[in-house]
Amino acid sequence: MHLPKLMPLWLAKQFVLRKQHWIEDKLKNFQQRPPKRQFIEGELQPFMGEHYPLHIIQEPQRQRLHVQFDQQKLVIVAPPKVTALQIRQSLTRWYRRQAESLLKERAKQLAEHTGLRPNQIQIRSYKARWGSCNVKGDVQLNWQLVQATTSIIDYVIIHELCHLQQHNHSRAFWDLVEQFDPDFREHRSWLKHHGHQLVI
Repeated sequence: MHLPKLMPLWLAKQFVLRKQHWIEDKLKNFQQRPPKRQFIEGELQPFMGEHYPLHIIQEPQRQRLHVQFDQQKLVIVAPPKVTALQIRQSLTRWYRRQAESLLKERAKQLAEHTGLRPNQIQIRSYKARWGSCNVKGDVQLNWQLVQATTSIIDYVIIHELCHLQQHNHSRAFWDLVEQFDPDFREHRSWLKHHGHQLVI
């Protein structure tokens, strides 16, 4: 926590006491977070709501990394002495390719179901959001969503599609979201408390 340099000590203490419960909650959430992924043999990687072990095969003649998915594990075929960073980059590219097809297809299905049709659907890289909808009617989705369950993916897509009709977070907006996702509160809460697990 950062406080202004000129703030008197007594005022700083008063502030901390007032915010004590909030600080304790944040610390608790931080301590409960799983460690960052290390991209090592056997480590579980999320994909479409399931977790698959990472299997790394090193081939002496191989020049580039290649990702294979066989419904049971994520296989990285790599040159010798491959680093965790290289595996992370290769997995990121693979996730993005999956997002391009899977998330776009699901967004099209939900657009048909809701009758809320965007101008176009784009897959983007965001640090602090899961999706967005601009004034042109374009819906953008964070590629990292492809790791989440279908219900979480659907919530984010429905949320952004509803912005085509309601351009704010008013009661009318949330009523529209609830119409298509009755459990949206649960899904929103999951993203708030566990969304960091999807960040590579």
